Amino acid sequence: MSRTTPADAAAEKPRGLLRKFFGHSAVRYLIVGGLSFAVDFGLLVLLREVFHWDVGIASATAFLTSLVFNFLVQRKFSFESAHRTHVSMIRYGVLVVANTLATVLIVQLLTPTILGYMGGKVVSTAAMTVWNYFLYKHWVFGKKPAHHGAHAHKHLSAGPDDAQDPAAGTPQPLQAADAELTRPEPS
Repeated sequence: MSRTTPADAAAEKPRGLLRKFFGHSAVRYLIVGGLSFAVDFGLLVLLREVFHWDVGIASATAFLTSLVFNFLVQRKFSFESAHRTHVSMIRYGVLVVANTLATVLIVQLLTPTILGYMGGKVVSTAAMTVWNYFLYKHWVFGKKPAHHGAHAHKHLSAGPDDAQDPAAGTPQPLQAADAELTRPEPS
């Protein structure tokens, strides 16, 4: 039989707080974003300075590599996605195109202001960081309910306690698998 001492309990509290902090998808999203930037920047420097690649080719290669890294790690680590990979990839690609257009627009609009092009880039990056989190979480990598057979969707519009039996037209208790579909996902 093991006993927990007050010292053990005090040591466990900070670990629990750290686990909760790092368990939040927003924190993991920001960590992966920072790592993606490090991959992009580090690979750019490596290709340019060590291998003497043309700056345009090195920049494009580093950026595309960081996009692939970002997609894979955000999908598995940050959002633990249950979406089929090809669906998430297509949505991610659409978002990359939209983000590129938004960046160009924001930077061009802010260049003639006191912020200049550098301030415009900072503003566009900050805006994208916020909207990408929500789009990643709810659209690109959003969790889909698990399917428990052919009947899984027929009860989604019913209340949490009752479902319509199409044959009898009377309310029937939900089965455990159907009840899982109506529970909201924790954030």
